[in-house]
Amino acid sequence: MSKLFAAAVLGLLATFSVSANPWRICNDNVEVKVVSLVPSADETQLVVGYETTIYPDAITECESLILTPVIKNGDRKHLFEVLVINGNGRRGIQNKWLANQIYGVCDPNYVRVFTMKDGETLRIQSSYTIPWEEWMDGARFTYTSQKATYTPNCIVPYPGEEDICGVPHYDNPFDITPEFVDIPAVADGEHHLKTRIYYPVNVTKRVDEYFENAHALAILNTLDNENFEVTKINIEGWASPEATVPYNNNLSVRRAQTMKKIISDKYNFDKEIYTTEGKGEFWDYAINYINTTSEPVVAENRAALQDAIANIADLDKREAAIKKVAGGKPYKAIFDATYPRSRFADCEVFFKLLKMDKDALQAIYNADPEQLDPEEYAGLVAAGADEEVLEKALSLYPDDEALNAIAGQKAIEAGDIDKAIKCFSKAGESAEVMNNLGGCYLIKGDVDNAAKCYEKAKELSVAAQNAQELKELKINKKYFND
Repeated sequence: MSKLFAAAVLGLLATFSVSANPWRICNDNVEVKVVSLVPSADETQLVVGYETTIYPDAITECESLILTPVIKNGDRKHLFEVLVINGNGRRGIQNKWLANQIYGVCDPNYVRVFTMKDGETLRIQSSYTIPWEEWMDGARFTYTSQKATYTPNCIVPYPGEEDICGVPHYDNPFDITPEFVDIPAVADGEHHLKTRIYYPVNVTKRVDEYFENAHALAILNTLDNENFEVTKINIEGWASPEATVPYNNNLSVRRAQTMKKIISDKYNFDKEIYTTEGKGEFWDYAINYINTTSEPVVAENRAALQDAIANIADLDKREAAIKKVAGGKPYKAIFDATYPRSRFADCEVFFKLLKMDKDALQAIYNADPEQLDPEEYAGLVAAGADEEVLEKALSLYPDDEALNAIAGQKAIEAGDIDKAIKCFSKAGESAEVMNNLGGCYLIKGDVDNAAKCYEKAKELSVAAQNAQELKELKINKKYFND
C-alpha cells in the first residue's frame, strides 16, 4: 500500500500549533489560549473557544482591566464580549462613569465582570458559535487591552490592540500529496486471456457475426502487441447434446481446430504452444437450467429430469430418457434455452508482459477487464487511467486495500468526504490511510474517531502533530456543541 499511495493531512487545527498557543498579552500579564477556532463541518458557523488567564500583577487593587476579544478583517469585525476585571479593592464596574464608557459601545449582555482576589490567578473560559460570513475568511482574532485608572477618570491602552492568531477557513482542509511509484517492469509476469467462439448447429467453420463472436475475435487481436510473449494456447471444443456422442465428439474436435486456425492464420506462433482438444457434449447449461429454472413445464417435471441425469451415465441414453419425460415438452424447453450456447470453442491464451506499462495494461483491460489483478489496476489508475477503470476495479475487487486507498484519495479530491471515509475504512490501517481517515472524520466533526485514527498514524510526524493538536480540542469538545 505505502508504495502506491502516501498522503499527509494537516487537518483543521494546523493553525493552532503547540509552540504558538497560548499567547501572552497585556505586557505578559494576561495569557490567551485558543481552544477552538474553526468553521463547522458544513461551513455555516464559526466555532470559537478560548481561555483568558489574568495573573495577579496585571492590575492594582484600585484599577480595572478591560479586555475586548474580536475577530476583524479590515473595517468588518465581530465582538464576542467585553471582560471587565476589577482589582480586589473595587466591586462591579464600580462607578457610573466606567459603566457609561462600557455600555456606550456594546450591549450590556456582552459584558462579563470579574474581581481579582489578592495574590490569585483568574481564569475565564469563553465559547461562542456565530454564523460564518465570507469576510471572516482571512480575518484575525485580536484582543484590545485597556486599563481604567479612575484618577482622573480615564481609560488608557494597556497596551491596546494585540494580535492573537488568524481565523482558519479551508475550502478543502486537506493538504494531500499523493505519491505513486512508477509501474514496475515485470519480465516474467504471466497473464491469460479467455475467449469463446460460438457455432450454429452442425457447423464447424468460422462464423464471425454469430452471438458474441465479433467481440471474441477482437480480444484475440490484442495479442498483436510487442509487449506480449505468448507462451501457451489451450483450446477446447464442445457440442450440444443432441445427435449421437460419436458425432458430437467429432464436431467438438473440428470446432477446436477451427479456433486454432483463426489464431495461426493471424500469428506466427510456434506449433508447440498449442493444445487442442475436443471435449464432446456440453451438459453444464442444461443441468443448471433443469435445477434452477422456474419455467413451468420443466419445474413440474424437475424430479424426473434430475433422476435421468443422476442415474444414466450413457449420454445418448440420458438424452433419450429426458425426451420421454412428459411427452417431450420439458426437453423442448431445455433445448431452446440451453443448446444454442452449448456449441462453442474456448480459447485460453497465456502470455508474459515483457514491459509493464500503461499501454500494455490498458490493452488487457480493453480486451477483458477481469484479467487484471488488483495491483495491476492500481498501477493503471496511478498511470492516469480513466475514472471508469477505478470503478470497474472496485466492482471486481471491492475489498482490496490499495484500490480503496486510491478511491479514498479520489473522493477527497472530489469533495465527497462520506465516500472517502467509506473507502479509507476498507483500505487497511497503514499510517498513511489512518492519517487521511482521521482528517475525514475531523471534517465531519467526529473528534473521537479522528483521534483514534491519528493515534494509529503517530509514526508520521504530521499525524503526531495533528494528534497533539486534536487532543487540545478533544479536551474541550464541548465547544463543538455550544
